[in-house]
Amino acid sequence: MKIGIIGSSGFVGNNLTNYLKENTIYKIINFASYSRNKKNWINKVALEIKKKKPEIIINCAANQNLKPSKKDFLAILNSNLYSNVIFINQSLQNKNFKGYISFGSKWELGDIKRKKPLNFYAATKKANDIFFNYYSNSKSAIISLKVFDTYGKNDKRKKFINDLLNSYRKNKFLSITAGKQYLDYININDLIRLLLMIIEDIKKNKLKGFKSYTVSSKKPIQLISLVNKLQKILDKELKVKIGKKKYRQNQSINPTMKIFNYPTWKPKYNLFNELKKIFDEK
Repeated sequence: MKIGIIGSSGFVGNNLTNYLKENTIYKIINFASYSRNKKNWINKVALEIKKKKPEIIINCAANQNLKPSKKDFLAILNSNLYSNVIFINQSLQNKNFKGYISFGSKWELGDIKRKKPLNFYAATKKANDIFFNYYSNSKSAIISLKVFDTYGKNDKRKKFINDLLNSYRKNKFLSITAGKQYLDYININDLIRLLLMIIEDIKKNKLKGFKSYTVSSKKPIQLISLVNKLQKILDKELKVKIGKKKYRQNQSINPTMKIFNYPTWKPKYNLFNELKKIFDEK
């Protein structure tokens, strides 16, 4: 079976690509060479889909600009919404096409105050569901995964855990909020486990039509609790300046929100066991 991966240069896409190449017999088609900064990248990927005819496509690409100016709107719409429409439409021309997997966002689900997308990025992700449902049929599956925060080794993204890790390794202070916001972390290996389950179920024709799932640990934790517990596990005080940073708008997930994870999947990687491994690495 041929699996096409779009956005394989990012943290999730790169880890997934490497795992599939090293541990499965699937033929992996990598579409990462088409830079999203170049014009017509969507059409170029669509042409490759037409030529190479992958049976399953996993789209890991996204424009995560959370503070766009007006001039950024079109680029975000193209990357997060229009691309999926074009790729699915092209894929459905392949009689052997079985499934399309796309990544949404936790921010589609709202926060403690609101139950609607919290920013323009989340709105573009949420809008995909309308088109996914429109293109769904009884012969193939279209899966949208509302992924909470991912983490793992060699993660270079601008994320809280990575900022904390850099502070720890460089022995420098990190300014943080009062830490009352809730976070929900998924290890990259658990996400890959989920994707393998979905791929297998698509392959076995167990999944058809449009399906939407959250990817949550079901164990939300306040940022300050994460810091305190990590200090105990590492047996070392972390250099954090608590309350020296203002909260961003829409920074906390709703810890009581409805979670609808994939029914046969449960996270198995313990957050603090994995963080200790990462922080202990030289």
